[in-house]
Amino acid sequence: MYMKFNELQVNEKSSTVALLTMIEEKETKAGSPYCRLHLSDGETQIEANLWNNTKGDVKVPEKTLVTVQLYPKIYKDCLSYEVYQYGPAPEDCRIEDFVVKAPYASADMFDKILFILRKQVPKLDPLQPDLIDLVTDIYNENHDKLLYWSAAKSVHHNCYGGLLYHTYRMLQSGMMLSRVYQVDNELLYAGIALHDIGKLLELETDNLGIADYSVDGTLFGHALLGIEMIQKKVTEKEVSVTYDASAKAYNKEKINLLKHMLCSHHGNLEWGAITVPAIPEAMLLHEIDMIDSRMYQFESELKKLEEGEMSDKVFGLGACVYKPQCEVHNEAD
Repeated sequence: MYMKFNELQVNEKSSTVALLTMIEEKETKAGSPYCRLHLSDGETQIEANLWNNTKGDVKVPEKTLVTVQLYPKIYKDCLSYEVYQYGPAPEDCRIEDFVVKAPYASADMFDKILFILRKQVPKLDPLQPDLIDLVTDIYNENHDKLLYWSAAKSVHHNCYGGLLYHTYRMLQSGMMLSRVYQVDNELLYAGIALHDIGKLLELETDNLGIADYSVDGTLFGHALLGIEMIQKKVTEKEVSVTYDASAKAYNKEKINLLKHMLCSHHGNLEWGAITVPAIPEAMLLHEIDMIDSRMYQFESELKKLEEGEMSDKVFGLGACVYKPQCEVHNEAD
């Protein structure tokens, strides 16, 4: 058993094994090159600086296990890590033990999402397809990818099964908030389930849950790609209706409103939204998305901290994270 990052002692060099997920080449203010190594111990992910090295100097490839000597230190009241030595990991180490995964089994989350959707939005007309049918169709078509797909390259839910985990928690929040506010549950739940579905095309995720942007993802973004996925299914249904007199197409206004929710789920144009929310369900989707992405970042940072310790400024939060020393009461499951 190798030391976890939160077991390393500050101001002491310690060796452990980690998964090297990514290498970033950086430059100091003085112009000296260095590399920022993204490391995972299977529970948390950290960034550690390897000074006076270019990416070409690093002798181990990304997405491999490494033995690494780390030096945790407090810099400007924040915890940071430096790399002193590194090399290949022992052959008996299993890479899957060092992959950060969602806390729930992906297959269970997949089934629960579809179960919750249909339970919360009962089908009224067996011949009329609704938005839950659309979600189910898209999910089943992409079942295998959804089980391991990451929700992001970095920042939040960037882990094995992260996309499903993000969606599942948002759906739980949506169930609670829909009891408080009068909204169209079919639209809200379908919007939650599909708001990031375009990330299946925006990102290229390997079987370790490590993601990077695809060409289409860089050119178009996941909102537009998700809308195209929806339209593909709508068109398929319209074609089938022409051959089956008893079949019905999707409600056009509901489809347009669902597309609007994808367009606006980032909330503000400066945050990447195509447009801003124009219906209550779209605004609620945006806020639920923000809550879950930010809470994930808080949770990730808190895992790295000791009680009474403050993190460095977290990019996605725009603030430092503090771990309280007092007792925390939490009944959440």
